[in-house]
Amino acid sequence: MPQTRECDYCGSDIEPGTGVMFVRTDGTTIHYCSSKCEANDDLGREPRDVEWTEEGGGGEADRAREEAADEAEAEDEESETAEAEEAEAEESDAVEEAAEDAAEAEEAAEEMVEEDEA
Repeated sequence: MPQTRECDYCGSDIEPGTGVMFVRTDGTTIHYCSSKCEANDDLGREPRDVEWTEEGGGGEADRAREEAADEAEAEDEESETAEAEEAEAEESDAVEEAAEDAAEAEEAAEEMVEEDEA
């Protein structure tokens, strides 16, 4: 069964079949999700100093922003659904009232015809 690994530099998940595994001469392995992570590590940059890594705080802030956006979107969809249901209910009420008015008008017309015939 394929395993999902975590990038040793930025902390993001690495899908099976992607990324780079670097094996040092002492036998330790380092997994990179992208060449961006590999290049930054080769340049000696610490993950805590880079904003887009989890250690740099970018991961938590991004997740918080994404969650807030998802919640806002869900609330918008709920309110739109509620508004649509209200509008549909009002429309069906209006249609029913119009049908009742038409039926009353038809009955009144029939009564007038009967009165004229009598």
